[in-house]
Amino acid sequence: MSNEPTKILIADDDPAMLRMLAKWLEADGYQVLRAGDGRMAMELIEAERPRLLVTDWEMPNVNGLELCRWVRSQDLGHYLYTIFLTMRTESSELLKCLEAGADDFLKKPLDRNELLARIRSGSRVMELEQRLSRLAKTDAITGLATRRVLLDDLNREWNRSQRYHTPLSCVMIDIDFFKRVNDTHGHQAGDEILRRLGQVLQETVCGCEFLGRFGGEEFLVVLPETTEQQAIEWAEQMRIRIAEITVPVNGKNINVTASFGVAQRLADTATPETLIDMADQALAVAKRSGRDRVIAYCS
Repeated sequence: MSNEPTKILIADDDPAMLRMLAKWLEADGYQVLRAGDGRMAMELIEAERPRLLVTDWEMPNVNGLELCRWVRSQDLGHYLYTIFLTMRTESSELLKCLEAGADDFLKKPLDRNELLARIRSGSRVMELEQRLSRLAKTDAITGLATRRVLLDDLNREWNRSQRYHTPLSCVMIDIDFFKRVNDTHGHQAGDEILRRLGQVLQETVCGCEFLGRFGGEEFLVVLPETTEQQAIEWAEQMRIRIAEITVPVNGKNINVTASFGVAQRLADTATPETLIDMADQALAVAKRSGRDRVIAYCS
């Protein structure tokens, strides 16, 4: 499991309540995001991907019930555990929370110890969900995301890029002469190179970027809010790091290089699959022109 603190989003239109809840949760070691209404909460959920949501019922623009229904209609890539805050005590009203998709609820005025106990309970549920999800969505050799997961991540970022008019780029990476490594040193050596490259890539990407094994010796990196030029700079730094990798196999040290294809979503880029194809075309040029280099689609 990650050592990073659990990320929790609080949605409430009362600034004093936001400050109090954030103080309680941060003192208990959680990373807290704040939203003053349901609309802002939606944007933060898409951008920051919190693991738990604590939301008030009554809020402007989008209320808690509408927010919860929206959450359950989205493909967020993971389950978002949701706790309702409400002053309503009637069973019929509380049932509305559960039917909208809430996992738990707390009645106002809030008790600090009860809130933290409910949060810890939700965190245990999310930890179990993460473990099961990781088994289903992780490549067995590299420990990175599978192709299917990558495509889901790209689709979500594609939709967000269109909605908010932000740049979106992706990078295709291919290990040079990988078949030669397998033929000369065996598939065990090839697997070790894949693992080592996966580790280096994982160390480089940040939380808002998506990385996985696309197939064979190919990797795909999705870079939200990144222009093609920024993606080129990232890829060039990665190319240099990969060239420095030394993998010991059967008493010998194997050095590898990789080729990179970079592409940014353009105004006429029709689909996420088209964006991948653009990066793949750039990658093909990189390999034909000598390998161990970065080529951008627009160049």
